[in-house]
Amino acid sequence: MKARIKAKWVIKLPKGAKLLIKKGEIVNKSQILAQVSIRQTESFDFSQFFGLMSLEKREGLNDKFKNNLVNKGDLICMTGGIFSKKVCFPSDGIFLEIDEFGNLKIEKNSNSNKEVISPVRAIVSKIEDEKIVLDFEAKEFKGEGLIDGKAWGENYPKLINEIKELTFELKNKIILTTNLSKSFLTKADVVGVTGVITNIMEEDIETNLPVLYLDSEEWNSFWKNYGQKQQDILVNARLGRLLVVVE
Repeated sequence: MKARIKAKWVIKLPKGAKLLIKKGEIVNKSQILAQVSIRQTESFDFSQFFGLMSLEKREGLNDKFKNNLVNKGDLICMTGGIFSKKVCFPSDGIFLEIDEFGNLKIEKNSNSNKEVISPVRAIVSKIEDEKIVLDFEAKEFKGEGLIDGKAWGENYPKLINEIKELTFELKNKIILTTNLSKSFLTKADVVGVTGVITNIMEEDIETNLPVLYLDSEEWNSFWKNYGQKQQDILVNARLGRLLVVVE
């Protein structure tokens, strides 16, 4: 275990996100940082017009309208031949593409928003193009990722080794275990566990959850200082580290 370190958490945002915080602000865990309009893609079968169109002409239309706002009834192109027809956009939205099958794809905003929340009490250190950077202090434990991934959660203050112990009480929790069987990890995923910390080194593990291995020294240090109480922690199996949030 290292002394306190300054850690960062980067949250990527799509274009058009509505920020609800400012640089330098202290935000709390679960505080809403931004709102994002939920977009949906509509696909229209225009194969009768675009399916037989030359690749060059179709790519020309894609280049012309790509990511542009289009309105229902606006002209896309004229069909060829003696009796040419107007081909118009069937809906409002952002033009995405005409694919190789002649499908016209348009992205539209829905009437609902997605909330982006802070996983930790932190300081907003940066607000840049399409990202927020949160700074927080943590104790670091070094380990080795057995299954890559990153996960926030509260550690459950008890060693969990039996399938029968895996209940929905563990939703959004990170568990400590010596059981890495497929059936155990599958059940853990089902009940909503977000990550796994273990002191067992195994290679053939089947799970979608991030799994971090701690050697005996790091395991014992974590268990002694934090393992028996609930604490906000971040498992980063890709970088092989466990961060315990301290204030």
